[in-house]
Amino acid sequence: MKLLKKTLIILIFYLGFSNSALGQVLTEDKNQSPQELYDFHISKKKTNSTAAWITLGGGVAMIVGGLGINMSGGIVDGDSTNNSKGLWLSYLGGATTLVSIPLFISAGKHKKKAKIQLQNGAVSFNAVNYTGVSVLLSF
Repeated sequence: MKLLKKTLIILIFYLGFSNSALGQVLTEDKNQSPQELYDFHISKKKTNSTAAWITLGGGVAMIVGGLGINMSGGIVDGDSTNNSKGLWLSYLGGATTLVSIPLFISAGKHKKKAKIQLQNGAVSFNAVNYTGVSVLLSF
């Protein structure tokens, strides 16, 4: 029992001190210009939109493929009672399709943040900064 208590105490101290001893050093945040923030949010929007469309398309393809397997299962095998071969693929496709929803939402949030950065700050065009110019781009 004493060995268990001793081991438990040592484990608690190790976990408590290792967090502060092995922690990551945080760097100071640099102030970014509105143009840099705009570029960041636009690139995140494009990345999230691409990922969302890929997951949506893949999910729909899995649903259609699963339903196709399910419909043709009885015709090919000659057994019309067992028509559930493609259901799991359809279920997986439905889950994949649902995963695309948060990606579309995140892309919309980054689009709004990019518009805010364009309205608030300087807009550069060909390495020339124009202050106070408001440009709205709708995608």
